Amino acid sequence: MDDIEDDNPDWSDFPAEPLDYAAKLKATRARLTASQADFAALLQIPTATLRNWEQHRTKPDALGLTMIDLVYDDPEGMAERLRGKRGA
Repeated sequence: MDDIEDDNPDWSDFPAEPLDYAAKLKATRARLTASQADFAALLQIPTATLRNWEQHRTKPDALGLTMIDLVYDDPEGMAERLRGKRGA
């Protein structure tokens, strides 16, 4: 039994790849429990654009990438700010 490989290795020292924009969008939507349509409305972009970004069909421009990073870093805070801007 000692010669069996560990099927649950310690991955804590394994260097993880940083999330790309699509993974950040999906993770942020999950954290906010928002549909694609609701999240796209929050970002004030077409739902098709968000869908294309999440599926790597198209890549956001520099401004879009910056917005994704900002929302990913503080989903709840940015959602509150974006909702407040629309009400003002």
